[in-house]
Amino acid sequence: MPVFLTYDGSVNADWIAHYALRMAAHTEERNLNLVYVEDAAVPSHLLLAGLKAIKNRADKLGITVINKILPMRRGVLGGLTEYLPPGPETFVVCGTRARKGRRGFFRGTISQRLMQLQLYNVLALRVVQPGLLGQPQTVLAPVAGRLEGVLFGLQILRLLAPDINRLHLLQVIERKRSILSQLPSSKGKSLRKEALSQLRGIKTQIKEELELPAGAIELLVRIADDWTRETILQANYLHSELVFVEASRPGLAQRFLPGGPVETLLANANCDVAVFRGVG
Repeated sequence: MPVFLTYDGSVNADWIAHYALRMAAHTEERNLNLVYVEDAAVPSHLLLAGLKAIKNRADKLGITVINKILPMRRGVLGGLTEYLPPGPETFVVCGTRARKGRRGFFRGTISQRLMQLQLYNVLALRVVQPGLLGQPQTVLAPVAGRLEGVLFGLQILRLLAPDINRLHLLQVIERKRSILSQLPSSKGKSLRKEALSQLRGIKTQIKEELELPAGAIELLVRIADDWTRETILQANYLHSELVFVEASRPGLAQRFLPGGPVETLLANANCDVAVFRGVG
């Protein structure tokens, strides 16, 4: 179960490395494969300083860091895909843009392109709370697109689970504002009941797969006119330290368009955000 960190020598990558180290600590091998594709963008002394800092952190956790500096092969993506072993046992930890550019935080990044290949379990992080050191204890997992979407991230979530004390599963039932204003209470109750039933099925599977404290999983159903805004509101209310959200398969590219739901979540959440796509 190898864990790979795609590293670019930036401060943002240093923050993301905390998550990769914690994930590696929860594997049997306790190895972190750090992969850097040479692109001449980072001065060698800064790169070496970053690698040394990560090794020092790894030593304290009893983790072996295996550094691999790769040549470009038709760009950075080609260098990575030529080296990374495909399959459901491979976990790739990468990042979003540190700052919102013209194309947002995620669109067109190496992280998104790795997800589109559907060859690896990919976790792309935007870290806004580096002081957590990759150990979020309260996690919000909104259902994005498909109710079973969270289940595709179980392999990834398993490597974060030992640090989690509270996992909130959120289903936002999205309806137009004009409809919500006239929604009968009986219809609202019916929608919530159906959603809770589906979430209970997901909860059962998660409890079978993950070792979490008793009572750690809580279910939330909200009816709202905007999935993203409601997700951010709930993250703030629950004091979530990480939002763990799937990059929906049917509309992966569309979800990261400027103004799209996941891109908006990345731009406005006050906590760390992990966008994942599991193999399966």
